[in-house]
Amino acid sequence: MAHTRVIDKDARIIAQCSSGKFMRNISSISFSVGLDRLSNIAPKKIMADAIQNETSQKGIFVAPCACKVLGVYANGSPYVDMDVAGTVYVQVYKSVATGGDTALLTDNTNSGIKVGDATVPTVDVAIDGTLSTTAGVVDLTVGQHVYAILTVSDHAVQSAVGNITITVEWRPDDAAYASS
Repeated sequence: MAHTRVIDKDARIIAQCSSGKFMRNISSISFSVGLDRLSNIAPKKIMADAIQNETSQKGIFVAPCACKVLGVYANGSPYVDMDVAGTVYVQVYKSVATGGDTALLTDNTNSGIKVGDATVPTVDVAIDGTLSTTAGVVDLTVGQHVYAILTVSDHAVQSAVGNITITVEWRPDDAAYASS
């Protein structure tokens, strides 16, 4: 008589999660954009992170263990409505101790995800960034800093933006990581 092999799928998932190899985490930050900081009457925004012809840099997370970036996504509520030829990009970087931080996204000739122009994307539709396929670019070491830079071109912002949210999805590669 043949023996039927029984596989406990739940046990397999628990084992994978406990090793930290399939646990996914997300870290997000938000940017606000306006024409200038003179008032709160749209498209002006007193507390804007960035205005026309400015950049804004924000930290997303510090790698708590060896890990790999699995994806970078942007969403806007709304995205940035720019004057003709105006653009807004968000690029995500990992810090490198020796200098020359590394861009994680290859979209738009390494400018990053376009989150604003004269014909903005649909509200609440996420845009996936294209991760670099260069060896080791998306691998992080313990303590490595991941941050984003939002760049607004020197064109008029047509409407104040509540939030551009940038999300980085990552997976621990270290089986000793506490939340695995």
